[in-house]
Amino acid sequence: MKKITALLFALCATVTHAELQTLDNDALQAINGQAGADLSLMLNLNQTSNGIFDNGSGGVCEKVEFCHIGLAINKRFVQADATKPSGWAENSDSGNKLWLVFKGVQGTLNIQKMGLDGADLKYLDKSNTEIIKPAIQLSFSAAQPILIRNFGFNALSIEQDNFTSSTTAQGSSANMYDYAYFKKPTYEAIANSANQQVATATPSAYDHGRETGFMGLMMNGNLAIQGKVMVFSCDGSHPRC
Repeated sequence: MKKITALLFALCATVTHAELQTLDNDALQAINGQAGADLSLMLNLNQTSNGIFDNGSGGVCEKVEFCHIGLAINKRFVQADATKPSGWAENSDSGNKLWLVFKGVQGTLNIQKMGLDGADLKYLDKSNTEIIKPAIQLSFSAAQPILIRNFGFNALSIEQDNFTSSTTAQGSSANMYDYAYFKKPTYEAIANSANQQVATATPSAYDHGRETGFMGLMMNGNLAIQGKVMVFSCDGSHPRC
C-alpha cells in the first residue's frame, strides 16, 4: 500500500513540457491526415424552437431592452438648443451621444451541411513558379441550402443618451435607461416613465405595444450555394497579396 501511495505521489509530481514548433509549407505538406468532416450548424437567436420571437413570460427577450444592438457612429452628438424645432442641435465634439439601435433582434440560420477538408492550393507566383500551399477548404452544396427563418429586427431607431460625452471622454450614468441602447419606448396611449414607455406617436391597432422605430427587417428564404472556399496564408508570392 505504501509503495502504491508513493508511486501516485511521484506521478502527480511529474512535470509535463510541450512546445509549439513552427511549421513551414513543406512541413505541412508532409503531414498526412484523415478525411474531412461534414458540419451541420444552427444559429438560433432570441427565438423559440418554432421560430417565434421569444419575448413572452420567461423568455430570453421578456425584457426587450436586452435584445437590442446599438451602434454609435463617430462624432455624432446633439446639444440642447431652444432655437431649433426639435430642441436639439447637432455637434461633432460633445453632447448627448446618438446611437443607431436595432430592436427585437432575432433569427434562425440553419446551415444544413458544410464540408470541412484540408486541400493543397496551387498557384503561380509573380515569377511563374508553381507554389503549393496547404489550405482549409469549406464546401457547400445547392442541394442542401442554408435556411433563413425570421432573421432580422423589429424596429430601427435613433436614440440618444441622457448624459453628455465627448470625442475624448465617455459619460456614464447609474440609471441603465439613461443609455440609448437600453431605452424601450413603445407606441402606447399613456406614458409610463418607470418603464421608459412614452407615447412618441399616435397609437394604432397595429403598432400598439410595439417598440418605436422607423423601419424593420425580416428575412425568410433559402440560400443555395454551390462551390467551395479555400482559406490559406497569403504572402508576397501571391499576386493578390
